[in-house]
Amino acid sequence: MKIRILPLLGFLFTLAIVSRAYALSNDAPGAENNVTTESPEADILSKDVAGEETAQETTKKQCLSGEVLIAVNKKMVVLAKREDEMKEKESAFKAIRLRLDKQLLAINAAKASLDDNILKRTEQAQKDLSHLTQMYQSMKPKQAAKIFNEMDVNFAAGFLREMKGAHAGLILSNMNTKKAYRISLVLASRGAKYRDTNNTLP
Repeated sequence: MKIRILPLLGFLFTLAIVSRAYALSNDAPGAENNVTTESPEADILSKDVAGEETAQETTKKQCLSGEVLIAVNKKMVVLAKREDEMKEKESAFKAIRLRLDKQLLAINAAKASLDDNILKRTEQAQKDLSHLTQMYQSMKPKQAAKIFNEMDVNFAAGFLREMKGAHAGLILSNMNTKKAYRISLVLASRGAKYRDTNNTLP
């Protein structure tokens, strides 16, 4: 019985040693390198990518160095200067626009004031004319005729035009014949171009 157990223990001991050696061989550095090392295709791809990145960096360095860099810097300076000039012109245009707007407002205000003054003066002149007309109309025809004989023809015609027809006729009849005739021509010529020529007296 003892003779059979010893060979069995020897066999188990040998099996344990072989298993341990196999495990140690898998844990060795060489095994890790074999497991973690990428495939040849991946290695080539990584080298190509690294080569492209290096080439791009080299191209950038070449583009931003030497005469090219100097030319780019000069161009940037020119562009910055033009941008500043455009900003100055824009500011100047805005200032001119504001001044023109203010002047336009002042002109419109002055025009409105002038129109108002003209309207007031016209109304006042019309009131004065009406007042004088009433004064001359209240006078005796002979007395008024003496004054009208001394007036300018157009001025006298304006007064007579505002009077009632009968009273104006009495004043004209007492005036100097030639002066009355000239006043009558002025009165007749006013608005003549708007009259119907077919209805004129022969």
